[in-house]
Amino acid sequence: MGRQKRKMDKDIKKEALRQYIHYFRFWFIGILVLAVVLAGLFIAGLVIPKAPRKNQEAPQERVFDYADVLTDEEEQQLREQIAKAERRHQIDIVLVTIKEDVEQNGYWETQMMNIADDFYDENAFGYDRVHGDGILLLDNWYEGQEGSWLSTCGRVYESFSTRDIDRVLDAVYEKVEENPFEGYKAYVDETCRLYGNKVGVSIPLGVILVVPLAAALIYALVHLRQEKAKDTTTATSFVEGGKPRMNDSRDEFVRKNVVTRRIQTSSSGGGRGGHRSSSGVRHGGGGRRR
Repeated sequence: MGRQKRKMDKDIKKEALRQYIHYFRFWFIGILVLAVVLAGLFIAGLVIPKAPRKNQEAPQERVFDYADVLTDEEEQQLREQIAKAERRHQIDIVLVTIKEDVEQNGYWETQMMNIADDFYDENAFGYDRVHGDGILLLDNWYEGQEGSWLSTCGRVYESFSTRDIDRVLDAVYEKVEENPFEGYKAYVDETCRLYGNKVGVSIPLGVILVVPLAAALIYALVHLRQEKAKDTTTATSFVEGGKPRMNDSRDEFVRKNVVTRRIQTSSSGGGRGGHRSSSGVRHGGGGRRR
């Protein structure tokens, strides 16, 4: 008897699953097609070669450790990390460390900005063209003036907001005092992560797999709940006699009082305000002391 009951329960579950799949078959097919398309785009992004570098005037060096805070081995590892990132994202990524009293010539922020922008311009950085797409981190180790400045140019300038600049600086500052190498690795990683999200360089594999499945599950649960509600309630289910009664309802206009305020928003094009360097090149960016 028990075996027969278990077999019956198993058959019922199989039939319920079959009906469920049959009912939502078109949704499952659509989501499967979407997943295949997204997976194809992801694979194509890895396989299809990127556009070749057009700017041949910039130096090949990307790590300028004038403050001497990195070992030779760490510099080489950073060069390799940056080279891979540049090929994938098609932007120049430059690191410059100094140990200078920049305040002797003016305000710290202004001097750091000018040094960063001028270094980028004078070395003709830019992946697509001279003074084109790229970013430079200038890190000062002079006692009492420690801090960093980010200079953005080209598409990085256009896509990075003030919040993005702060996120890159935060990633650096979390580690740079205790371990400069780890701080500069974080600079490269966070720049690539934010820039990739902005311009859609790559689609995480987890998103490709999880999003369609989550969408199917949410739809199924909501739809089943609506179907269940349809069977148990109607517009007159809880009305005496089964007929709704409409009360007299009206809105009366008393007075009109309009208050206007301007909402301040941060710029989404160029970080903390775009500006032109001494060479006339458009840059964005920002920085702060540590």
